[in-house]
Amino acid sequence: MTMQLNLGAFLTRQGITPARLVRATEGRLAPATVYGLASRPMQRIDLQTVGTVLDALSELTGREVHFQDVLEPLTEAGQQRRQEARSRIGAPRRQGHFQGSSEAVPEGDWSVTDQLAELRERDL
Repeated sequence: MTMQLNLGAFLTRQGITPARLVRATEGRLAPATVYGLASRPMQRIDLQTVGTVLDALSELTGREVHFQDVLEPLTEAGQQRRQEARSRIGAPRRQGHFQGSSEAVPEGDWSVTDQLAELRERDL
């Protein structure tokens, strides 16, 4: 049986936003870590991170939150709940890969140094 950490669905059921959970961790976890846990299934987890999240959730809900409260089997229904939670949370999705050029900028063109010099002179 495949399991997944479905923090996003738990947050949705409890009416807790990822931003509120970030504040509740009091700087012990980076916002990107919390949003990542809330928006996608985790392949590998750090137990200290999960412990911090569970402590913060216990404070927010007023009851002790256990690991099994945010863990669920990966089923078709679980996939659907995760997608619904992700859409409610508004997690950013990657639109595609960067498509830049690997070619070097020819000599004499506007260099990065020139761009920085111009930006320093502007009142931004």
